[in-house]
Amino acid sequence: MLSKEHILDVKLGDRVSKEMAILFSDIRSFTTLSEKMTSQETFAFVNGYLQQVSPEIRDRNGLIIKFMGDGIMAVFPDGADDAVQAAIGKLQKLQEYNQTLEAENLPPIKVGIGIHLGYMMVGIVGEPNRMSGDALSDNVNLTARLEALIKYYGVSLLISKSAFQGLKNTEQYKIRFLDRVSVKGRHKVLDFYEVLDGEMDYVQELKLKTQADFVLGLEYYRLGNLVSAKNYFEKVLAVNYADKTAQVYLERMDKLTVMGVPENWNGVWVFTKK
Repeated sequence: MLSKEHILDVKLGDRVSKEMAILFSDIRSFTTLSEKMTSQETFAFVNGYLQQVSPEIRDRNGLIIKFMGDGIMAVFPDGADDAVQAAIGKLQKLQEYNQTLEAENLPPIKVGIGIHLGYMMVGIVGEPNRMSGDALSDNVNLTARLEALIKYYGVSLLISKSAFQGLKNTEQYKIRFLDRVSVKGRHKVLDFYEVLDGEMDYVQELKLKTQADFVLGLEYYRLGNLVSAKNYFEKVLAVNYADKTAQVYLERMDKLTVMGVPENWNGVWVFTKK
């Protein structure tokens, strides 16, 4: 990416700026898992996981910028499809790896992955005696915020609106629109989608089976018709009780019923905490 023939040619400040997809991921509840392990076991656990999933990124033209403990930050210079396919491959690989962990009486790994598409600068930062690759842009921060929302919605893979629009053919994926939010510290509304392809088969089937009711629930929620919206989300949960996103919407509507729907309501939920 830096147009250098050899690693020794790389200098502090070398950089390239272009539109890329960026991926953030980490292990869910890693702190809780690591509390039950020795330091040596924790390192072995993390390295075993990273060795399983990292090739999925490289095989789809991705560049791992850095490992952050149990987290991964990677960029995909050729666009959103590479990033989404890498994320799906990573989740599928993890399903296989969890069977190995289970056989060894180790806890299964669940990850969250956030993907965004935008302009960013990738290059070498630091000082002469300690240089490192990094990606710098507000789009990097946005991706990190997106990945942080995953636990709240109980999903595995979220992509931003720009990443969704950057896909060459959205029909080749199983995708559902999830939410419009305003996060603390950002003025622009963040729209995002859930990609189902990397989930267990039964999870995909249940979410696709309830897709029509989920969409109608979202539409009535956006219109401020809480009674109808609640009815459709309850239909979703009657079929798929584990759909945490539907539960989130029902909890929101309980709050809106008490507080009242704000004037000029457009379905955007405002987060007041990071």
